Amino acid sequence: MTITLLDLYNTAATQEWSMYDNDAANSEEFEQSLVLALNKAIAEILYSYPFNFRERTHIILTIPGINSYDVPAGLIKQNSDKEYCIRLNAKYLKFKEESFEETGVPDSFYFKGDKLILNPIPAEKNIVTIDYITLAVGENAQGEEIFSLKNEDDVLTVPAHLEELLKNAVISRTMLNSIASESDENYSAYKKQSETAYRMLVKYSKGVGQEKSVKF
Repeated sequence: MTITLLDLYNTAATQEWSMYDNDAANSEEFEQSLVLALNKAIAEILYSYPFNFRERTHIILTIPGINSYDVPAGLIKQNSDKEYCIRLNAKYLKFKEESFEETGVPDSFYFKGDKLILNPIPAEKNIVTIDYITLAVGENAQGEEIFSLKNEDDVLTVPAHLEELLKNAVISRTMLNSIASESDENYSAYKKQSETAYRMLVKYSKGVGQEKSVKF
């Protein structure tokens, strides 16, 4: 099963008390308020925890004489020593906020806006790797990373064994967020469903034998 926006939309529309039609055939039939609610739920869930299925490695091939490079769209990971996971070959580069105009083999870096600045300036080609947690939530039909779902065939990026758990978490959170008042008779039921679905997603995303405790 692949989780598409069309699937999420029609599933959410079938929920109890939903005001939406559940037979949309494509994005032209979507009501944007529900699409916005789904994307809000997706962002709240995926950005609330460093799920391992969101981990990526960005590769930079340095160019002699060039020290400024794009950083990936996400949160750069840190190791147990609080070093950024930015490496030249297997060696961690150090974070330093000063700049030198020398050339050589980079041993440090700093950030300038959305750029990674290497120091010294590379004198030759090297491979720099950056481990990060992506902000992308899925892919479009062309296989490009996307940061929200817009078209009926946009998909969430998640391992197959977690698809149903993520879908349940997104649907229940969407319903919870759509209820205007906590006094509504449906609120407590959806709150319980949402909390349970989220905990299950975190629990099973960690793998066998890992710590299972998690707060919503």
